Amino acid sequence: MVHVIRRTRSWTCLRLFWLGERKPRRVPGAFRFPFGPVRYMDARVMLSLYREIFLDGGYEVDGLGDAPVILDCGGNIGMSVIWFKQRYPRARITVFEADPQTADLLEENVLALGLTSVTVVRAAVSDAAGKVSFVPEGSLGGHVGDGAGVVVDAVRLSDLITEPVDYLKVDIEGSEFGVLKDLCATGKIGLVKYLACELHGTPAVQDQVAELWTALSKAGFRITVREARVCEDLPGPPMPTPFLAAPSAKYLVWLYAWPV
Repeated sequence: MVHVIRRTRSWTCLRLFWLGERKPRRVPGAFRFPFGPVRYMDARVMLSLYREIFLDGGYEVDGLGDAPVILDCGGNIGMSVIWFKQRYPRARITVFEADPQTADLLEENVLALGLTSVTVVRAAVSDAAGKVSFVPEGSLGGHVGDGAGVVVDAVRLSDLITEPVDYLKVDIEGSEFGVLKDLCATGKIGLVKYLACELHGTPAVQDQVAELWTALSKAGFRITVREARVCEDLPGPPMPTPFLAAPSAKYLVWLYAWPV
C-alpha cells in the first residue's frame, strides 16, 4: 500500500510539473488530483503548495487529536484545507483569504470536494479590523500594502480567537509579524496549541523578526525553524547582497512554535 501511495504521489507531481512548465504563469485552470478536481490561479504555485504540504508534510504534527479546531490564515486555493481535512476529517476549520479571485476558487474547491465543517472568511487577517489595500498577483505573492490594489475587509485575529485553537497556520505574505505580535500582546496566543507560520523576511522587517522571536519566547513558546531560503520573488524592489550563495536579502522561513 505504501508503494502504491508513493507511486501515485510521484505521478501526480510529474503531471503537475509538466503542467507548470507548459502553462503560462497566472493563467487559471483546473487539475484532477487523486482526491478530486482543484481549480487554481497559477499552476506553478499549485505545484509548490502540493510539494510543501502533501509531499514535504509542512503542517504535520503529533498530538493534535481527531477533531481539532484549526485557523488557516492565508488559505490560497485551499490546498492546506484539503490536507487538513484528509488528515483530520472531523476538524473544524476557519480559513481566511484576502484575494477576492483566489477566495472564489477556494470556495469552489471546498464545495467541489465536499469538505464539511469548513468556514471561508473572505478577508485579510490583520492586527486591526477595517479596510486594507490588497495587491493581488494571482500567485503566492498577493499582499497587503501600497500599490494598485483592491480594498478588502480586514479582521483582527486576536478579536476572533475566543476559544482554544489546536492549530494556527499563518501564511499571509508579510502581515504575519503584526498579527502574531498582537496575539502575544493581547494574551490570545495562550489559546493556541500549535503554530506554523511562513515568515516573509526583508531588510524592512529585520527588527520585527527579532521582536517576534522575543514576544513568542516571553509568551512561553518554544520556537524552531526549517527550510530558510532566498526568495527574490517577494514583493518589493530587488535587494542584492554581496554573497553568491544568498544573492537576495529577501527570504522565506518556516517557523513552528508550541507552548512549553
